[in-house]
Amino acid sequence: MRNFSALCFLLLLLSPFAAQARTYVNENNQAVELLQQGRYLEGIALLKQSLERVPYDDTIRANLLKSYQVAGRSLLNQQRFTETASLMAEAQEFDDLEREFWTMRGYALLRLKYYDEAEVDLQEALGMGDPDPHILYMLGEIYYLNDRMYEAFDALESAELYAPADKRISEMLEKVRRELAVEKEMEKEYGGNFVITFEGDENADLGSDVLEVLEEAYIWLGRQLDHYPDVRVPVILYSQKQFSELTNSPDWAGGLYDGKIRLPVGGITRLDTRVRGLLYHEYAHVVLRDMAGRHLPSWLNEGLAEVAEREQDQTPLKVLPMAKEQDKFYPIRSLEGSFRNLSGLQIVLAYEQSYSFVQYLIDRFGWYEVRNLIIEIGTGIGVEPAFERTIGTFGISLEGLERRWKDSLDF
Repeated sequence: MRNFSALCFLLLLLSPFAAQARTYVNENNQAVELLQQGRYLEGIALLKQSLERVPYDDTIRANLLKSYQVAGRSLLNQQRFTETASLMAEAQEFDDLEREFWTMRGYALLRLKYYDEAEVDLQEALGMGDPDPHILYMLGEIYYLNDRMYEAFDALESAELYAPADKRISEMLEKVRRELAVEKEMEKEYGGNFVITFEGDENADLGSDVLEVLEEAYIWLGRQLDHYPDVRVPVILYSQKQFSELTNSPDWAGGLYDGKIRLPVGGITRLDTRVRGLLYHEYAHVVLRDMAGRHLPSWLNEGLAEVAEREQDQTPLKVLPMAKEQDKFYPIRSLEGSFRNLSGLQIVLAYEQSYSFVQYLIDRFGWYEVRNLIIEIGTGIGVEPAFERTIGTFGISLEGLERRWKDSLDF
């Protein structure tokens, strides 16, 4: 509805302008038609062309600025963040005092994980008018993801002050408050690509060892998937009790990645193969989230994380051989959603089957094709179309591949 109103406003603006300079009426009306069709870049190009001819015409300039607003909102709704950021930077050249241009670009950069640039734009937007709880919330999110917890708390507390009924703000503020209560006495150590938070000087050696293993994982996974996240990843080492209370994870969870790697390793004094595998597993989720957002099906997300984990910890498969014997597998499509509600042997089978199927993909088609599949799914087109565009070009369907995988199992 907001976009429709904006387009009507553009048409109304054209009428008085037409009486003064009919030379540009057709060009402007054509631009409006293009905008109504969702062809925003073409419409904006026409208006920019008109403005070049009559650079001091306020009506054309107003039409152009409104077009940038409508186009930016539409691109954001489509989650086309790279295009949004580029278009809003262009819009800022025409009017660097329009708050929405800075806000939309800041939000797009935040979603792209360009946190430093996003912070600059959002701070600029924040200073352009009355306090805006939405902008403050986004700044709080940036600080939180960069492990600047006190700044996150201040920004979110201010956001709640101006929007006390906004549940999203209050929930995020409470999350930060709970985590700060646990982490404020913890120590921090910084590595090249990670910052680790741990409890007590006695765990300093453990923290250094964890950093070393994560840097190894960074290199190994980077080589396999040709992807190296350009962010410093926060890693927090908890006791089991702290982990359970703060993350509300199921009992079987060995770790969690929610923008930060969270691990229940309290009481551990050395990194055995199990813990090393766990670190590789959780870092794999960092890479996959960076490559494909939240679009990956769980079988691919967890399966690849298990492949990474087993690079360090070759624990024998426990349930998959029994599933093979009894022919009681999960259909791959049923493993696209979250595993959170599974338990017992169900969760073990879900992870082992995902691992085995993804390892089969890698063995048969190579890391390169699996990487292509991840990237295609990350565009949001869905698992089936992404498969058809990548591995499907070898003349096999997902169902056919699933059958071949089952036949390949030899226990």
